[in-house]
Amino acid sequence: MPPKRKSTFKLGIILLVVSTLIWIAPLLVPFLDVNGKTKLAITAVLLVIAEILFWAGVFFAGKEAAKRFRGYLNPKTWFAGTKDPNKKMGNEAAREEETDPQRRDS
Repeated sequence: MPPKRKSTFKLGIILLVVSTLIWIAPLLVPFLDVNGKTKLAITAVLLVIAEILFWAGVFFAGKEAAKRFRGYLNPKTWFAGTKDPNKKMGNEAAREEETDPQRRDS
């Protein structure tokens, strides 16, 4: 991987992680000492910023990295004692390859 590609990939992963942290931040908003309309506005702004950062991270890291990252965040895979590495890692492309005969033949 060329150095420029490697640095943009790292930037993308960092944006994905920051996006996840900002998605968690609205859980703290009810504890702020402000009125209800302000809490609603803060929550909306945080969610919009998180979504923008997520898609910027997808742009820099790539679609496959974003799918894998979302697979790690899926609660269904946290405690599952599955032996299928594709399910555990959230690798949807590999699962599609198993089920799609045209992809397997090529």
